[in-house]
Amino acid sequence: MKTPTESDLVARSREIVHRMHDVERWAYAIDLTKDSSLLTAAIAAAGYRLADEDKAAGVRRYEAEGSPPDALVTMARPDLGVCVLQAHGPSTVDRLGPVLEATGFVPQSRLLARAYAVGEPDASAALTTLAHMVVAWDEDWADLFLLHLASPDPVARHEAALATVVAAFSARQVEPARALLAEAHARESFPKLKDTLAEAVKAVSRLA
Repeated sequence: MKTPTESDLVARSREIVHRMHDVERWAYAIDLTKDSSLLTAAIAAAGYRLADEDKAAGVRRYEAEGSPPDALVTMARPDLGVCVLQAHGPSTVDRLGPVLEATGFVPQSRLLARAYAVGEPDASAALTTLAHMVVAWDEDWADLFLLHLASPDPVARHEAALATVVAAFSARQVEPARALLAEAHARESFPKLKDTLAEAVKAVSRLA
């Protein structure tokens, strides 16, 4: 696979945002090193109110008035250094813009550059972060996840298997995640990792 250029990555990141608009679901990564109160305040200022919280999982669900109501979910991922934000609803575009302006977000092009550098220390973390942004599978997503699932590093393959499951749930689509995982399972030689891949196939298949 040809290494994407900077212009390729910028074009791809724009395409990702377009796909979010197409399916009316948006996902961004907020840098956790920033003051967390900025995000909380921005969410409240946009008209969202806390509806539910799982403190152990670091997940908060917010809703805004409407029929149907806009919803916004934040998930703290200190292991990735980000807080993943996902939102949907008829007024989300108007509400989400000011939130992102107030907090900033990690550009998709930067995450893509890291994810394509398979073998580098933060490549797997970037792939996992991007997995939350797979609102619709396409060929480019499949190629990127395949790149990690076929890595010579078993740790990278393990992280890729878990990230592929996240991507399937984010996209709410079984394929091509199931096919990618099944192919990886067929060629895997490490017994424990083969078991992990089998479980990943089962988890994704439950979406059907």
